[in-house]
Amino acid sequence: MVDDTPADGDGAQVIEVKTAAIPQVIPTLRTIAADVAMRQDFDLDAIEDLRMALDEACSLLLPSASDGRLSCVFSAVPGRVEISVSVLADSAKLTEDNELGWQLLTALTTSAKRTVTPGEGGYLSRIDVMRESDAVAQ
Repeated sequence: MVDDTPADGDGAQVIEVKTAAIPQVIPTLRTIAADVAMRQDFDLDAIEDLRMALDEACSLLLPSASDGRLSCVFSAVPGRVEISVSVLADSAKLTEDNELGWQLLTALTTSAKRTVTPGEGGYLSRIDVMRESDAVAQ
Protein backbone atom coordinates (compact mmCIF):
# COMPACT_ATOMS: atom_id res chain seq x y z
CA MET A 1 0.00 0.00 0.00
CA VAL A 2 1.33 3.42 -0.93
CA ASP A 3 1.04 6.24 1.59
CA ASP A 4 0.06 9.24 -0.56
CA THR A 5 -0.70 11.64 2.31
CA PRO A 6 0.97 14.97 1.51
CA ALA A 7 4.09 15.81 3.47
CA ASP A 8 4.78 19.26 4.86
CA GLY A 9 8.15 21.03 4.77
CA ASP A 10 9.77 18.94 7.52
CA GLY A 11 8.63 15.62 6.05
CA ALA A 12 5.63 15.18 8.34
CA GLN A 13 2.49 13.58 6.95
CA VAL A 14 -0.35 16.10 7.38
CA ILE A 15 -4.12 15.69 7.31
CA GLU A 16 -6.41 18.68 7.85
CA VAL A 17 -10.13 18.34 8.55
CA LYS A 18 -12.50 21.30 8.62
CA THR A 19 -15.95 20.44 9.86
CA ALA A 20 -18.97 21.58 11.84
CA ALA A 21 -18.29 22.17 15.53
CA ILE A 22 -20.77 19.55 16.73
CA PRO A 23 -20.26 16.55 19.03
CA GLN A 24 -21.33 14.10 16.30
CA VAL A 25 -18.04 14.62 14.40
CA ILE A 26 -15.79 13.66 17.32
CA PRO A 27 -15.98 9.89 16.65
CA THR A 28 -14.78 10.47 13.08
CA LEU A 29 -11.88 12.63 14.28
CA ARG A 30 -11.00 9.97 16.88
CA THR A 31 -10.88 7.37 14.11
CA ILE A 32 -8.52 9.53 12.05
CA ALA A 33 -6.28 10.00 15.10
CA ALA A 34 -6.19 6.23 15.65
CA ASP A 35 -5.36 5.59 11.99
CA VAL A 36 -2.52 8.13 12.02
CA ALA A 37 -1.09 6.63 15.23
CA MET A 38 -1.35 3.07 13.87
CA ARG A 39 0.62 4.12 10.80
CA GLN A 40 3.35 5.33 13.19
CA ASP A 41 3.41 1.91 14.90
CA PHE A 42 2.01 3.14 18.21
CA ASP A 43 0.93 0.38 20.59
CA LEU A 44 -2.78 -0.06 21.36
CA ASP A 45 -2.60 1.79 24.70
CA ALA A 46 -0.90 4.82 23.11
CA ILE A 47 -3.47 4.82 20.29
CA GLU A 48 -6.33 4.86 22.79
CA ASP A 49 -4.60 7.62 24.81
CA LEU A 50 -4.37 9.76 21.67
CA ARG A 51 -8.04 9.13 20.84
CA MET A 52 -9.10 10.16 24.35
CA ALA A 53 -6.87 13.25 24.25
CA LEU A 54 -8.47 14.36 20.97
CA ASP A 55 -11.90 13.76 22.47
CA GLU A 56 -11.03 15.93 25.48
CA ALA A 57 -9.53 18.73 23.35
CA CYS A 58 -12.68 18.84 21.23
CA SER A 59 -14.90 18.78 24.31
CA LEU A 60 -13.04 21.77 25.73
CA LEU A 61 -13.30 23.81 22.52
CA LEU A 62 -16.70 22.92 21.01
CA PRO A 63 -18.79 25.02 23.43
CA SER A 64 -16.69 28.09 22.50
CA ALA A 65 -17.07 27.79 18.71
CA SER A 66 -18.82 31.01 17.71
CA ASP A 67 -18.96 30.37 13.96
CA GLY A 68 -19.95 26.70 14.19
CA ARG A 69 -16.71 25.44 12.62
CA LEU A 70 -13.85 23.33 13.93
CA SER A 71 -10.47 22.66 12.37
CA CYS A 72 -8.34 19.64 13.22
CA VAL A 73 -4.83 19.11 11.85
CA PHE A 74 -3.04 15.78 12.25
CA SER A 75 0.72 15.68 11.69
CA ALA A 76 2.90 12.58 11.93
CA VAL A 77 6.58 11.79 11.73
CA PRO A 78 8.08 8.45 12.74
CA GLY A 79 7.41 7.95 16.45
CA ARG A 80 5.35 11.13 16.98
CA VAL A 81 1.83 12.38 16.29
CA GLU A 82 0.75 15.99 16.75
CA ILE A 83 -2.86 17.14 16.70
CA SER A 84 -4.05 20.74 16.62
CA VAL A 85 -7.73 21.48 17.26
CA SER A 86 -9.01 25.04 16.81
CA VAL A 87 -12.20 27.08 16.78
CA LEU A 88 -13.07 30.74 16.37
CA ALA A 89 -14.42 32.00 19.70
CA ASP A 90 -16.06 35.20 20.94
CA SER A 91 -13.93 35.22 24.09
CA ALA A 92 -10.35 34.39 24.97
CA LYS A 93 -11.62 32.13 27.75
CA LEU A 94 -12.93 28.62 27.37
CA THR A 95 -16.69 28.35 27.88
CA GLU A 96 -15.98 25.74 30.52
CA ASP A 97 -12.58 26.14 32.18
CA ASN A 98 -12.20 22.49 33.04
CA GLU A 99 -9.22 21.77 35.29
CA LEU A 100 -9.88 18.03 35.14
CA GLY A 101 -9.85 18.21 31.35
CA TRP A 102 -6.34 19.69 31.38
CA GLN A 103 -5.13 17.08 33.85
CA LEU A 104 -6.46 14.40 31.53
CA LEU A 105 -4.83 15.97 28.47
CA THR A 106 -1.42 16.21 30.15
CA ALA A 107 -1.68 12.62 31.46
CA LEU A 108 -2.57 11.20 28.04
CA THR A 109 -0.03 13.08 25.93
CA THR A 110 3.66 13.93 25.88
CA SER A 111 2.70 17.61 25.76
CA ALA A 112 -0.43 19.74 25.59
CA LYS A 113 -0.86 23.50 25.28
CA ARG A 114 -3.58 26.01 24.57
CA THR A 115 -3.09 29.24 22.67
CA VAL A 116 -5.48 32.09 21.99
CA THR A 117 -4.77 34.53 19.18
CA PRO A 118 -6.91 37.64 18.65
CA GLY A 119 -8.05 37.83 15.07
CA GLU A 120 -10.64 39.10 12.69
CA GLY A 121 -14.08 38.25 14.03
CA GLY A 122 -12.98 36.89 17.40
CA TYR A 123 -10.26 34.78 18.96
CA LEU A 124 -8.62 31.72 17.45
CA SER A 125 -8.65 29.27 20.33
CA ARG A 126 -6.36 26.28 19.74
CA ILE A 127 -5.27 23.21 21.66
CA ASP A 128 -2.12 21.41 20.49
CA VAL A 129 -1.31 17.94 21.73
CA MET A 130 1.69 15.79 20.94
CA ARG A 131 2.20 12.13 21.70
CA GLU A 132 5.40 10.20 21.18
CA SER A 133 5.29 6.45 20.86
CA ASP A 134 6.42 4.61 23.96
CA ALA A 135 9.39 3.25 22.02
CA VAL A 136 10.62 6.83 21.35
CA ALA A 137 9.80 8.12 24.85
CA GLN A 138 11.99 5.48 26.54
